[in-house]
Amino acid sequence: MRKAASVFALLLAVCICFAGCSSSYKDGVYHAEFADYDSHGWKEYVDVEVKDDTVVVLTFDGVNADGEKKSEDEDYRASMEPVKGTYPAKFYTDIINQYLETGNLDDVATVAGATLSTDRFRALMLALEDSMKSGDTTPIVVESEE
Repeated sequence: MRKAASVFALLLAVCICFAGCSSSYKDGVYHAEFADYDSHGWKEYVDVEVKDDTVVVLTFDGVNADGEKKSEDEDYRASMEPVKGTYPAKFYTDIINQYLETGNLDDVATVAGATLSTDRFRALMLALEDSMKSGDTTPIVVESEE
């Protein structure tokens, strides 16, 4: 009985300790991007603004070497939409909205027709996690997986 009480007290102390170790975010503006352009000539990035422990602004897009946004490329849309049923302006918005609704990366479902971009979004956001917790706004460069 005494041993069980000791174990319970130890577990309670651990729970209290972890409750004090919150994963709250620090206010700031954070940026992460891939190091290289993908095989189609795009480099995806995220810009995040945190206010009062909540992501309030989130931009996810890609740019080419000329600085043009993938979400605004009408030729890309015209070639992708008939085949995949989606296009960058739509799937970027879908991914962003999923994250903003819950604030939880685990709740972001893979967008049909944009599996690679969904995976890249997750990688970029994971790369920013420690920065958002510490308040370090230094841009993050993520090594490309291609």
